[in-house]
Amino acid sequence: MELIKSGFGLHKHKNQEILNPTSILMAQIADHFISDLQIDVKKKEDYVETSEKGKINIGNHEAMNALMKSKYENTYTRLLSELLETERKYVQDLEEVCSTYLPLAIDPAKRSSLLIDRPRVASCVARRLHSCPTINQSYNQHTGESGPPVDRRQICEMLGNVEDIKDYHKKVMLPKLEKAWTNSNLMRDLFECEKSKLSIKYGRYCINTERSSSIIAENLQFFSLLQTTRGLQLRVDAQLIKPVQRITRYHMFLSGLAKASADLGIDEASADYSAALDAILAVADHTNTMMWVGKMEGCPIRLCSQGHLLKHGKVLSRKVDGNLAVPSSSVLISLYRNAHNQIAGIWPCHILLFQQAVVLCRIGDHTENLNLQYVKHVCLNHIKDLISEKSKTFEIHKLKQVEGDLQDSESPNSEVIMKLEFDDEEEKGIWMKTIQTEIDQLKSMAFSL
Repeated sequence: MELIKSGFGLHKHKNQEILNPTSILMAQIADHFISDLQIDVKKKEDYVETSEKGKINIGNHEAMNALMKSKYENTYTRLLSELLETERKYVQDLEEVCSTYLPLAIDPAKRSSLLIDRPRVASCVARRLHSCPTINQSYNQHTGESGPPVDRRQICEMLGNVEDIKDYHKKVMLPKLEKAWTNSNLMRDLFECEKSKLSIKYGRYCINTERSSSIIAENLQFFSLLQTTRGLQLRVDAQLIKPVQRITRYHMFLSGLAKASADLGIDEASADYSAALDAILAVADHTNTMMWVGKMEGCPIRLCSQGHLLKHGKVLSRKVDGNLAVPSSSVLISLYRNAHNQIAGIWPCHILLFQQAVVLCRIGDHTENLNLQYVKHVCLNHIKDLISEKSKTFEIHKLKQVEGDLQDSESPNSEVIMKLEFDDEEEKGIWMKTIQTEIDQLKSMAFSL
């Protein structure tokens, strides 16, 4: 039989093809190798493509991070700059208020040298040089208009302690901010250390805002014409609201700085600004309370003259010698609608302890009127004793007034000015201790004079 060799190990007979098993195996191995090689090439191509995409993604992420960081840094720097610049502008605004309106509170006989833009009168030339007539400060030379002059005592009440706030910011807050504005730790120390002074000064100012606003409203024509005559950008009411707004602006700046620091990953600075913010929030809470107290209805005393508000809270007021702790029957009708309390002689009240006085008042029953309504008060230097009556009740005994002098009375019942009941004995003890401490301090000051 004649065989013919083929190139792949196939042997052919003249009429048919004979398959060699070894050759078949080699062919399969070759095919598998080529297939694997194609797969490896594809994987490498995919890897290269993925790597390139990864580099692009990483580059985009880094660029985005750099952009966000730049944005946070700009916000941080802007807030610090605005905090300092607005403080400087605030001091300038307060100086303008004081230079414009404080002269109006001076005795008219001493006011002539402080007048600005006084109207000229033709007959004045013939008058003696020392003649200084009283001139209405709101007189407009162009229109001839003038508003009724405002009493200088009202000017003093309207301004409150704005001059004290101006001096404080000019001499204390602004210099310290200029040193601390690039150092978060110094900023924290500044607001934490000044928290008490800010509370006292702004609390006194805010308790007077209601009285200030009423004086401006009563003399709006005078102050509007004065604004025009002096060429002032803002009227007095818009100028006097700035101290109230300043505490809110501190809140805004410190809140923004705390967030910007956290976004930049500066945790220590964020903690510092957050602590400073906590101090300002405490001041804001106190000033809001003082504004609420300043709206008290029917109060016969100037609350802004009673010193710092030391403590306040809810209390039950009991009958004193058969008389309710309420000034009139009209107040009874409008305020007290709980029949059980009326029969028992117990009234829900609010007690306020100032450095100079204890004030008892009521809160309006209607939700739309939550203002305090005056009931009675007693000056601390007129208090004789604090007598613990029951576990939750104590009495405030007042020195009896005889022919214009305050004298001790032999009858303890006639001395009772307030009978107060608290939620528990512990709260009663805290109130008694706090009031007694202030009484002792006043006595100590009196003896040292």
